Amino acid sequence: MTVLDDRPDRRIRPEDDFLTDSAELLAVVTPEDARPAAASLLGEATGVYRRVLAGDTAVTPAQRTRVRIAGQAFAEAGATADMAADLLGRLAARVVDAVAPHRPHQVASVVQVAHLLVRDLLAGASQRPGGTPSRAARCVLVHRLVRGERLAPEDVAGLEEEYVVLAARFPQPVPHEKLAALLDEHHEDGMLSAPVGDDVFVLVPRRLERRITPLLGVLACRFGQQPWTTTVPAPRAGLAAACKEAADVLGLITATGRPAGRYSLDDVLLEYAVVQDPVTSSRLLAMISPLAGNEVLHGTLATLIRTDFNRTVAARELFIHRSTLDYRIRRIEEITGHNPLTSRGAHMLAAAMAVHAIAGS
Repeated sequence: MTVLDDRPDRRIRPEDDFLTDSAELLAVVTPEDARPAAASLLGEATGVYRRVLAGDTAVTPAQRTRVRIAGQAFAEAGATADMAADLLGRLAARVVDAVAPHRPHQVASVVQVAHLLVRDLLAGASQRPGGTPSRAARCVLVHRLVRGERLAPEDVAGLEEEYVVLAARFPQPVPHEKLAALLDEHHEDGMLSAPVGDDVFVLVPRRLERRITPLLGVLACRFGQQPWTTTVPAPRAGLAAACKEAADVLGLITATGRPAGRYSLDDVLLEYAVVQDPVTSSRLLAMISPLAGNEVLHGTLATLIRTDFNRTVAARELFIHRSTLDYRIRRIEEITGHNPLTSRGAHMLAAAMAVHAIAGS
């Protein structure tokens, strides 16, 4: 059982039915618009109590994170921190009253968990405008930076002076909700993070730069695959440009067939320079576009680029005879006007494939 799926799959006993009825508790919540957020908060807290009553005494980091997030949402819906604490207090009292007659030995555990939940709840509910941004606010800010939007002074007023932009992409896409849960689990004050399209961005304050390597290890371990990653240092005013550079580098790394791992701009400097020049990019795109419609030839060229134009290795990866590969190479030259086995042709075609991949992303 992982922290991303930590709700026990065990049947609750009849005396635990008190955990399913929250109508009475929600009735005291004001304003009424906050009741959906309150219901979510009660759901997270109830999940923790179910786990404890089923015999698991430990509260996982993911559970605590979800309670903090629910507390943030409750506060953002207009409820006060006192109302949030009162709501969890009422739930805790209900649990204690119901458990004491049947399982008095679990009362102490319930009380300990109640204190922990209230502490986490208040930590989340206190993160209101003017303080540490909520998870939703952090995600919105990251998305805006990645899109290159111009931010108002008030949007960046609470940001730190120096960051390192970490961007990662997995060979096999990971569901956003799982990425978000992991990022919440390893969040530290000052970090900004969000899944964006096929990538995940984490804006790490320079003072927390040491956390990047452990976070990359967790990403690879949790999802069972090594991601492509890049890091770009940036001052607060240059975050949008750094996010764009990181996204471009990831796109070029994957487009040029490099294996998963950690890269920098220097690893794709030539391709990056080409992509940034609209005239050159346009001409390369026109040259490679006819090939893009032929899946066999396009895939053959991609394999040649990935294998550093080694025909023996490329033929083996494609499961074809060398003579078949040679025929495809001649067809590539006929269509594009460049022989991939010459130095000039290899550079031109590799750059064109990178431009085509970026244009299609």
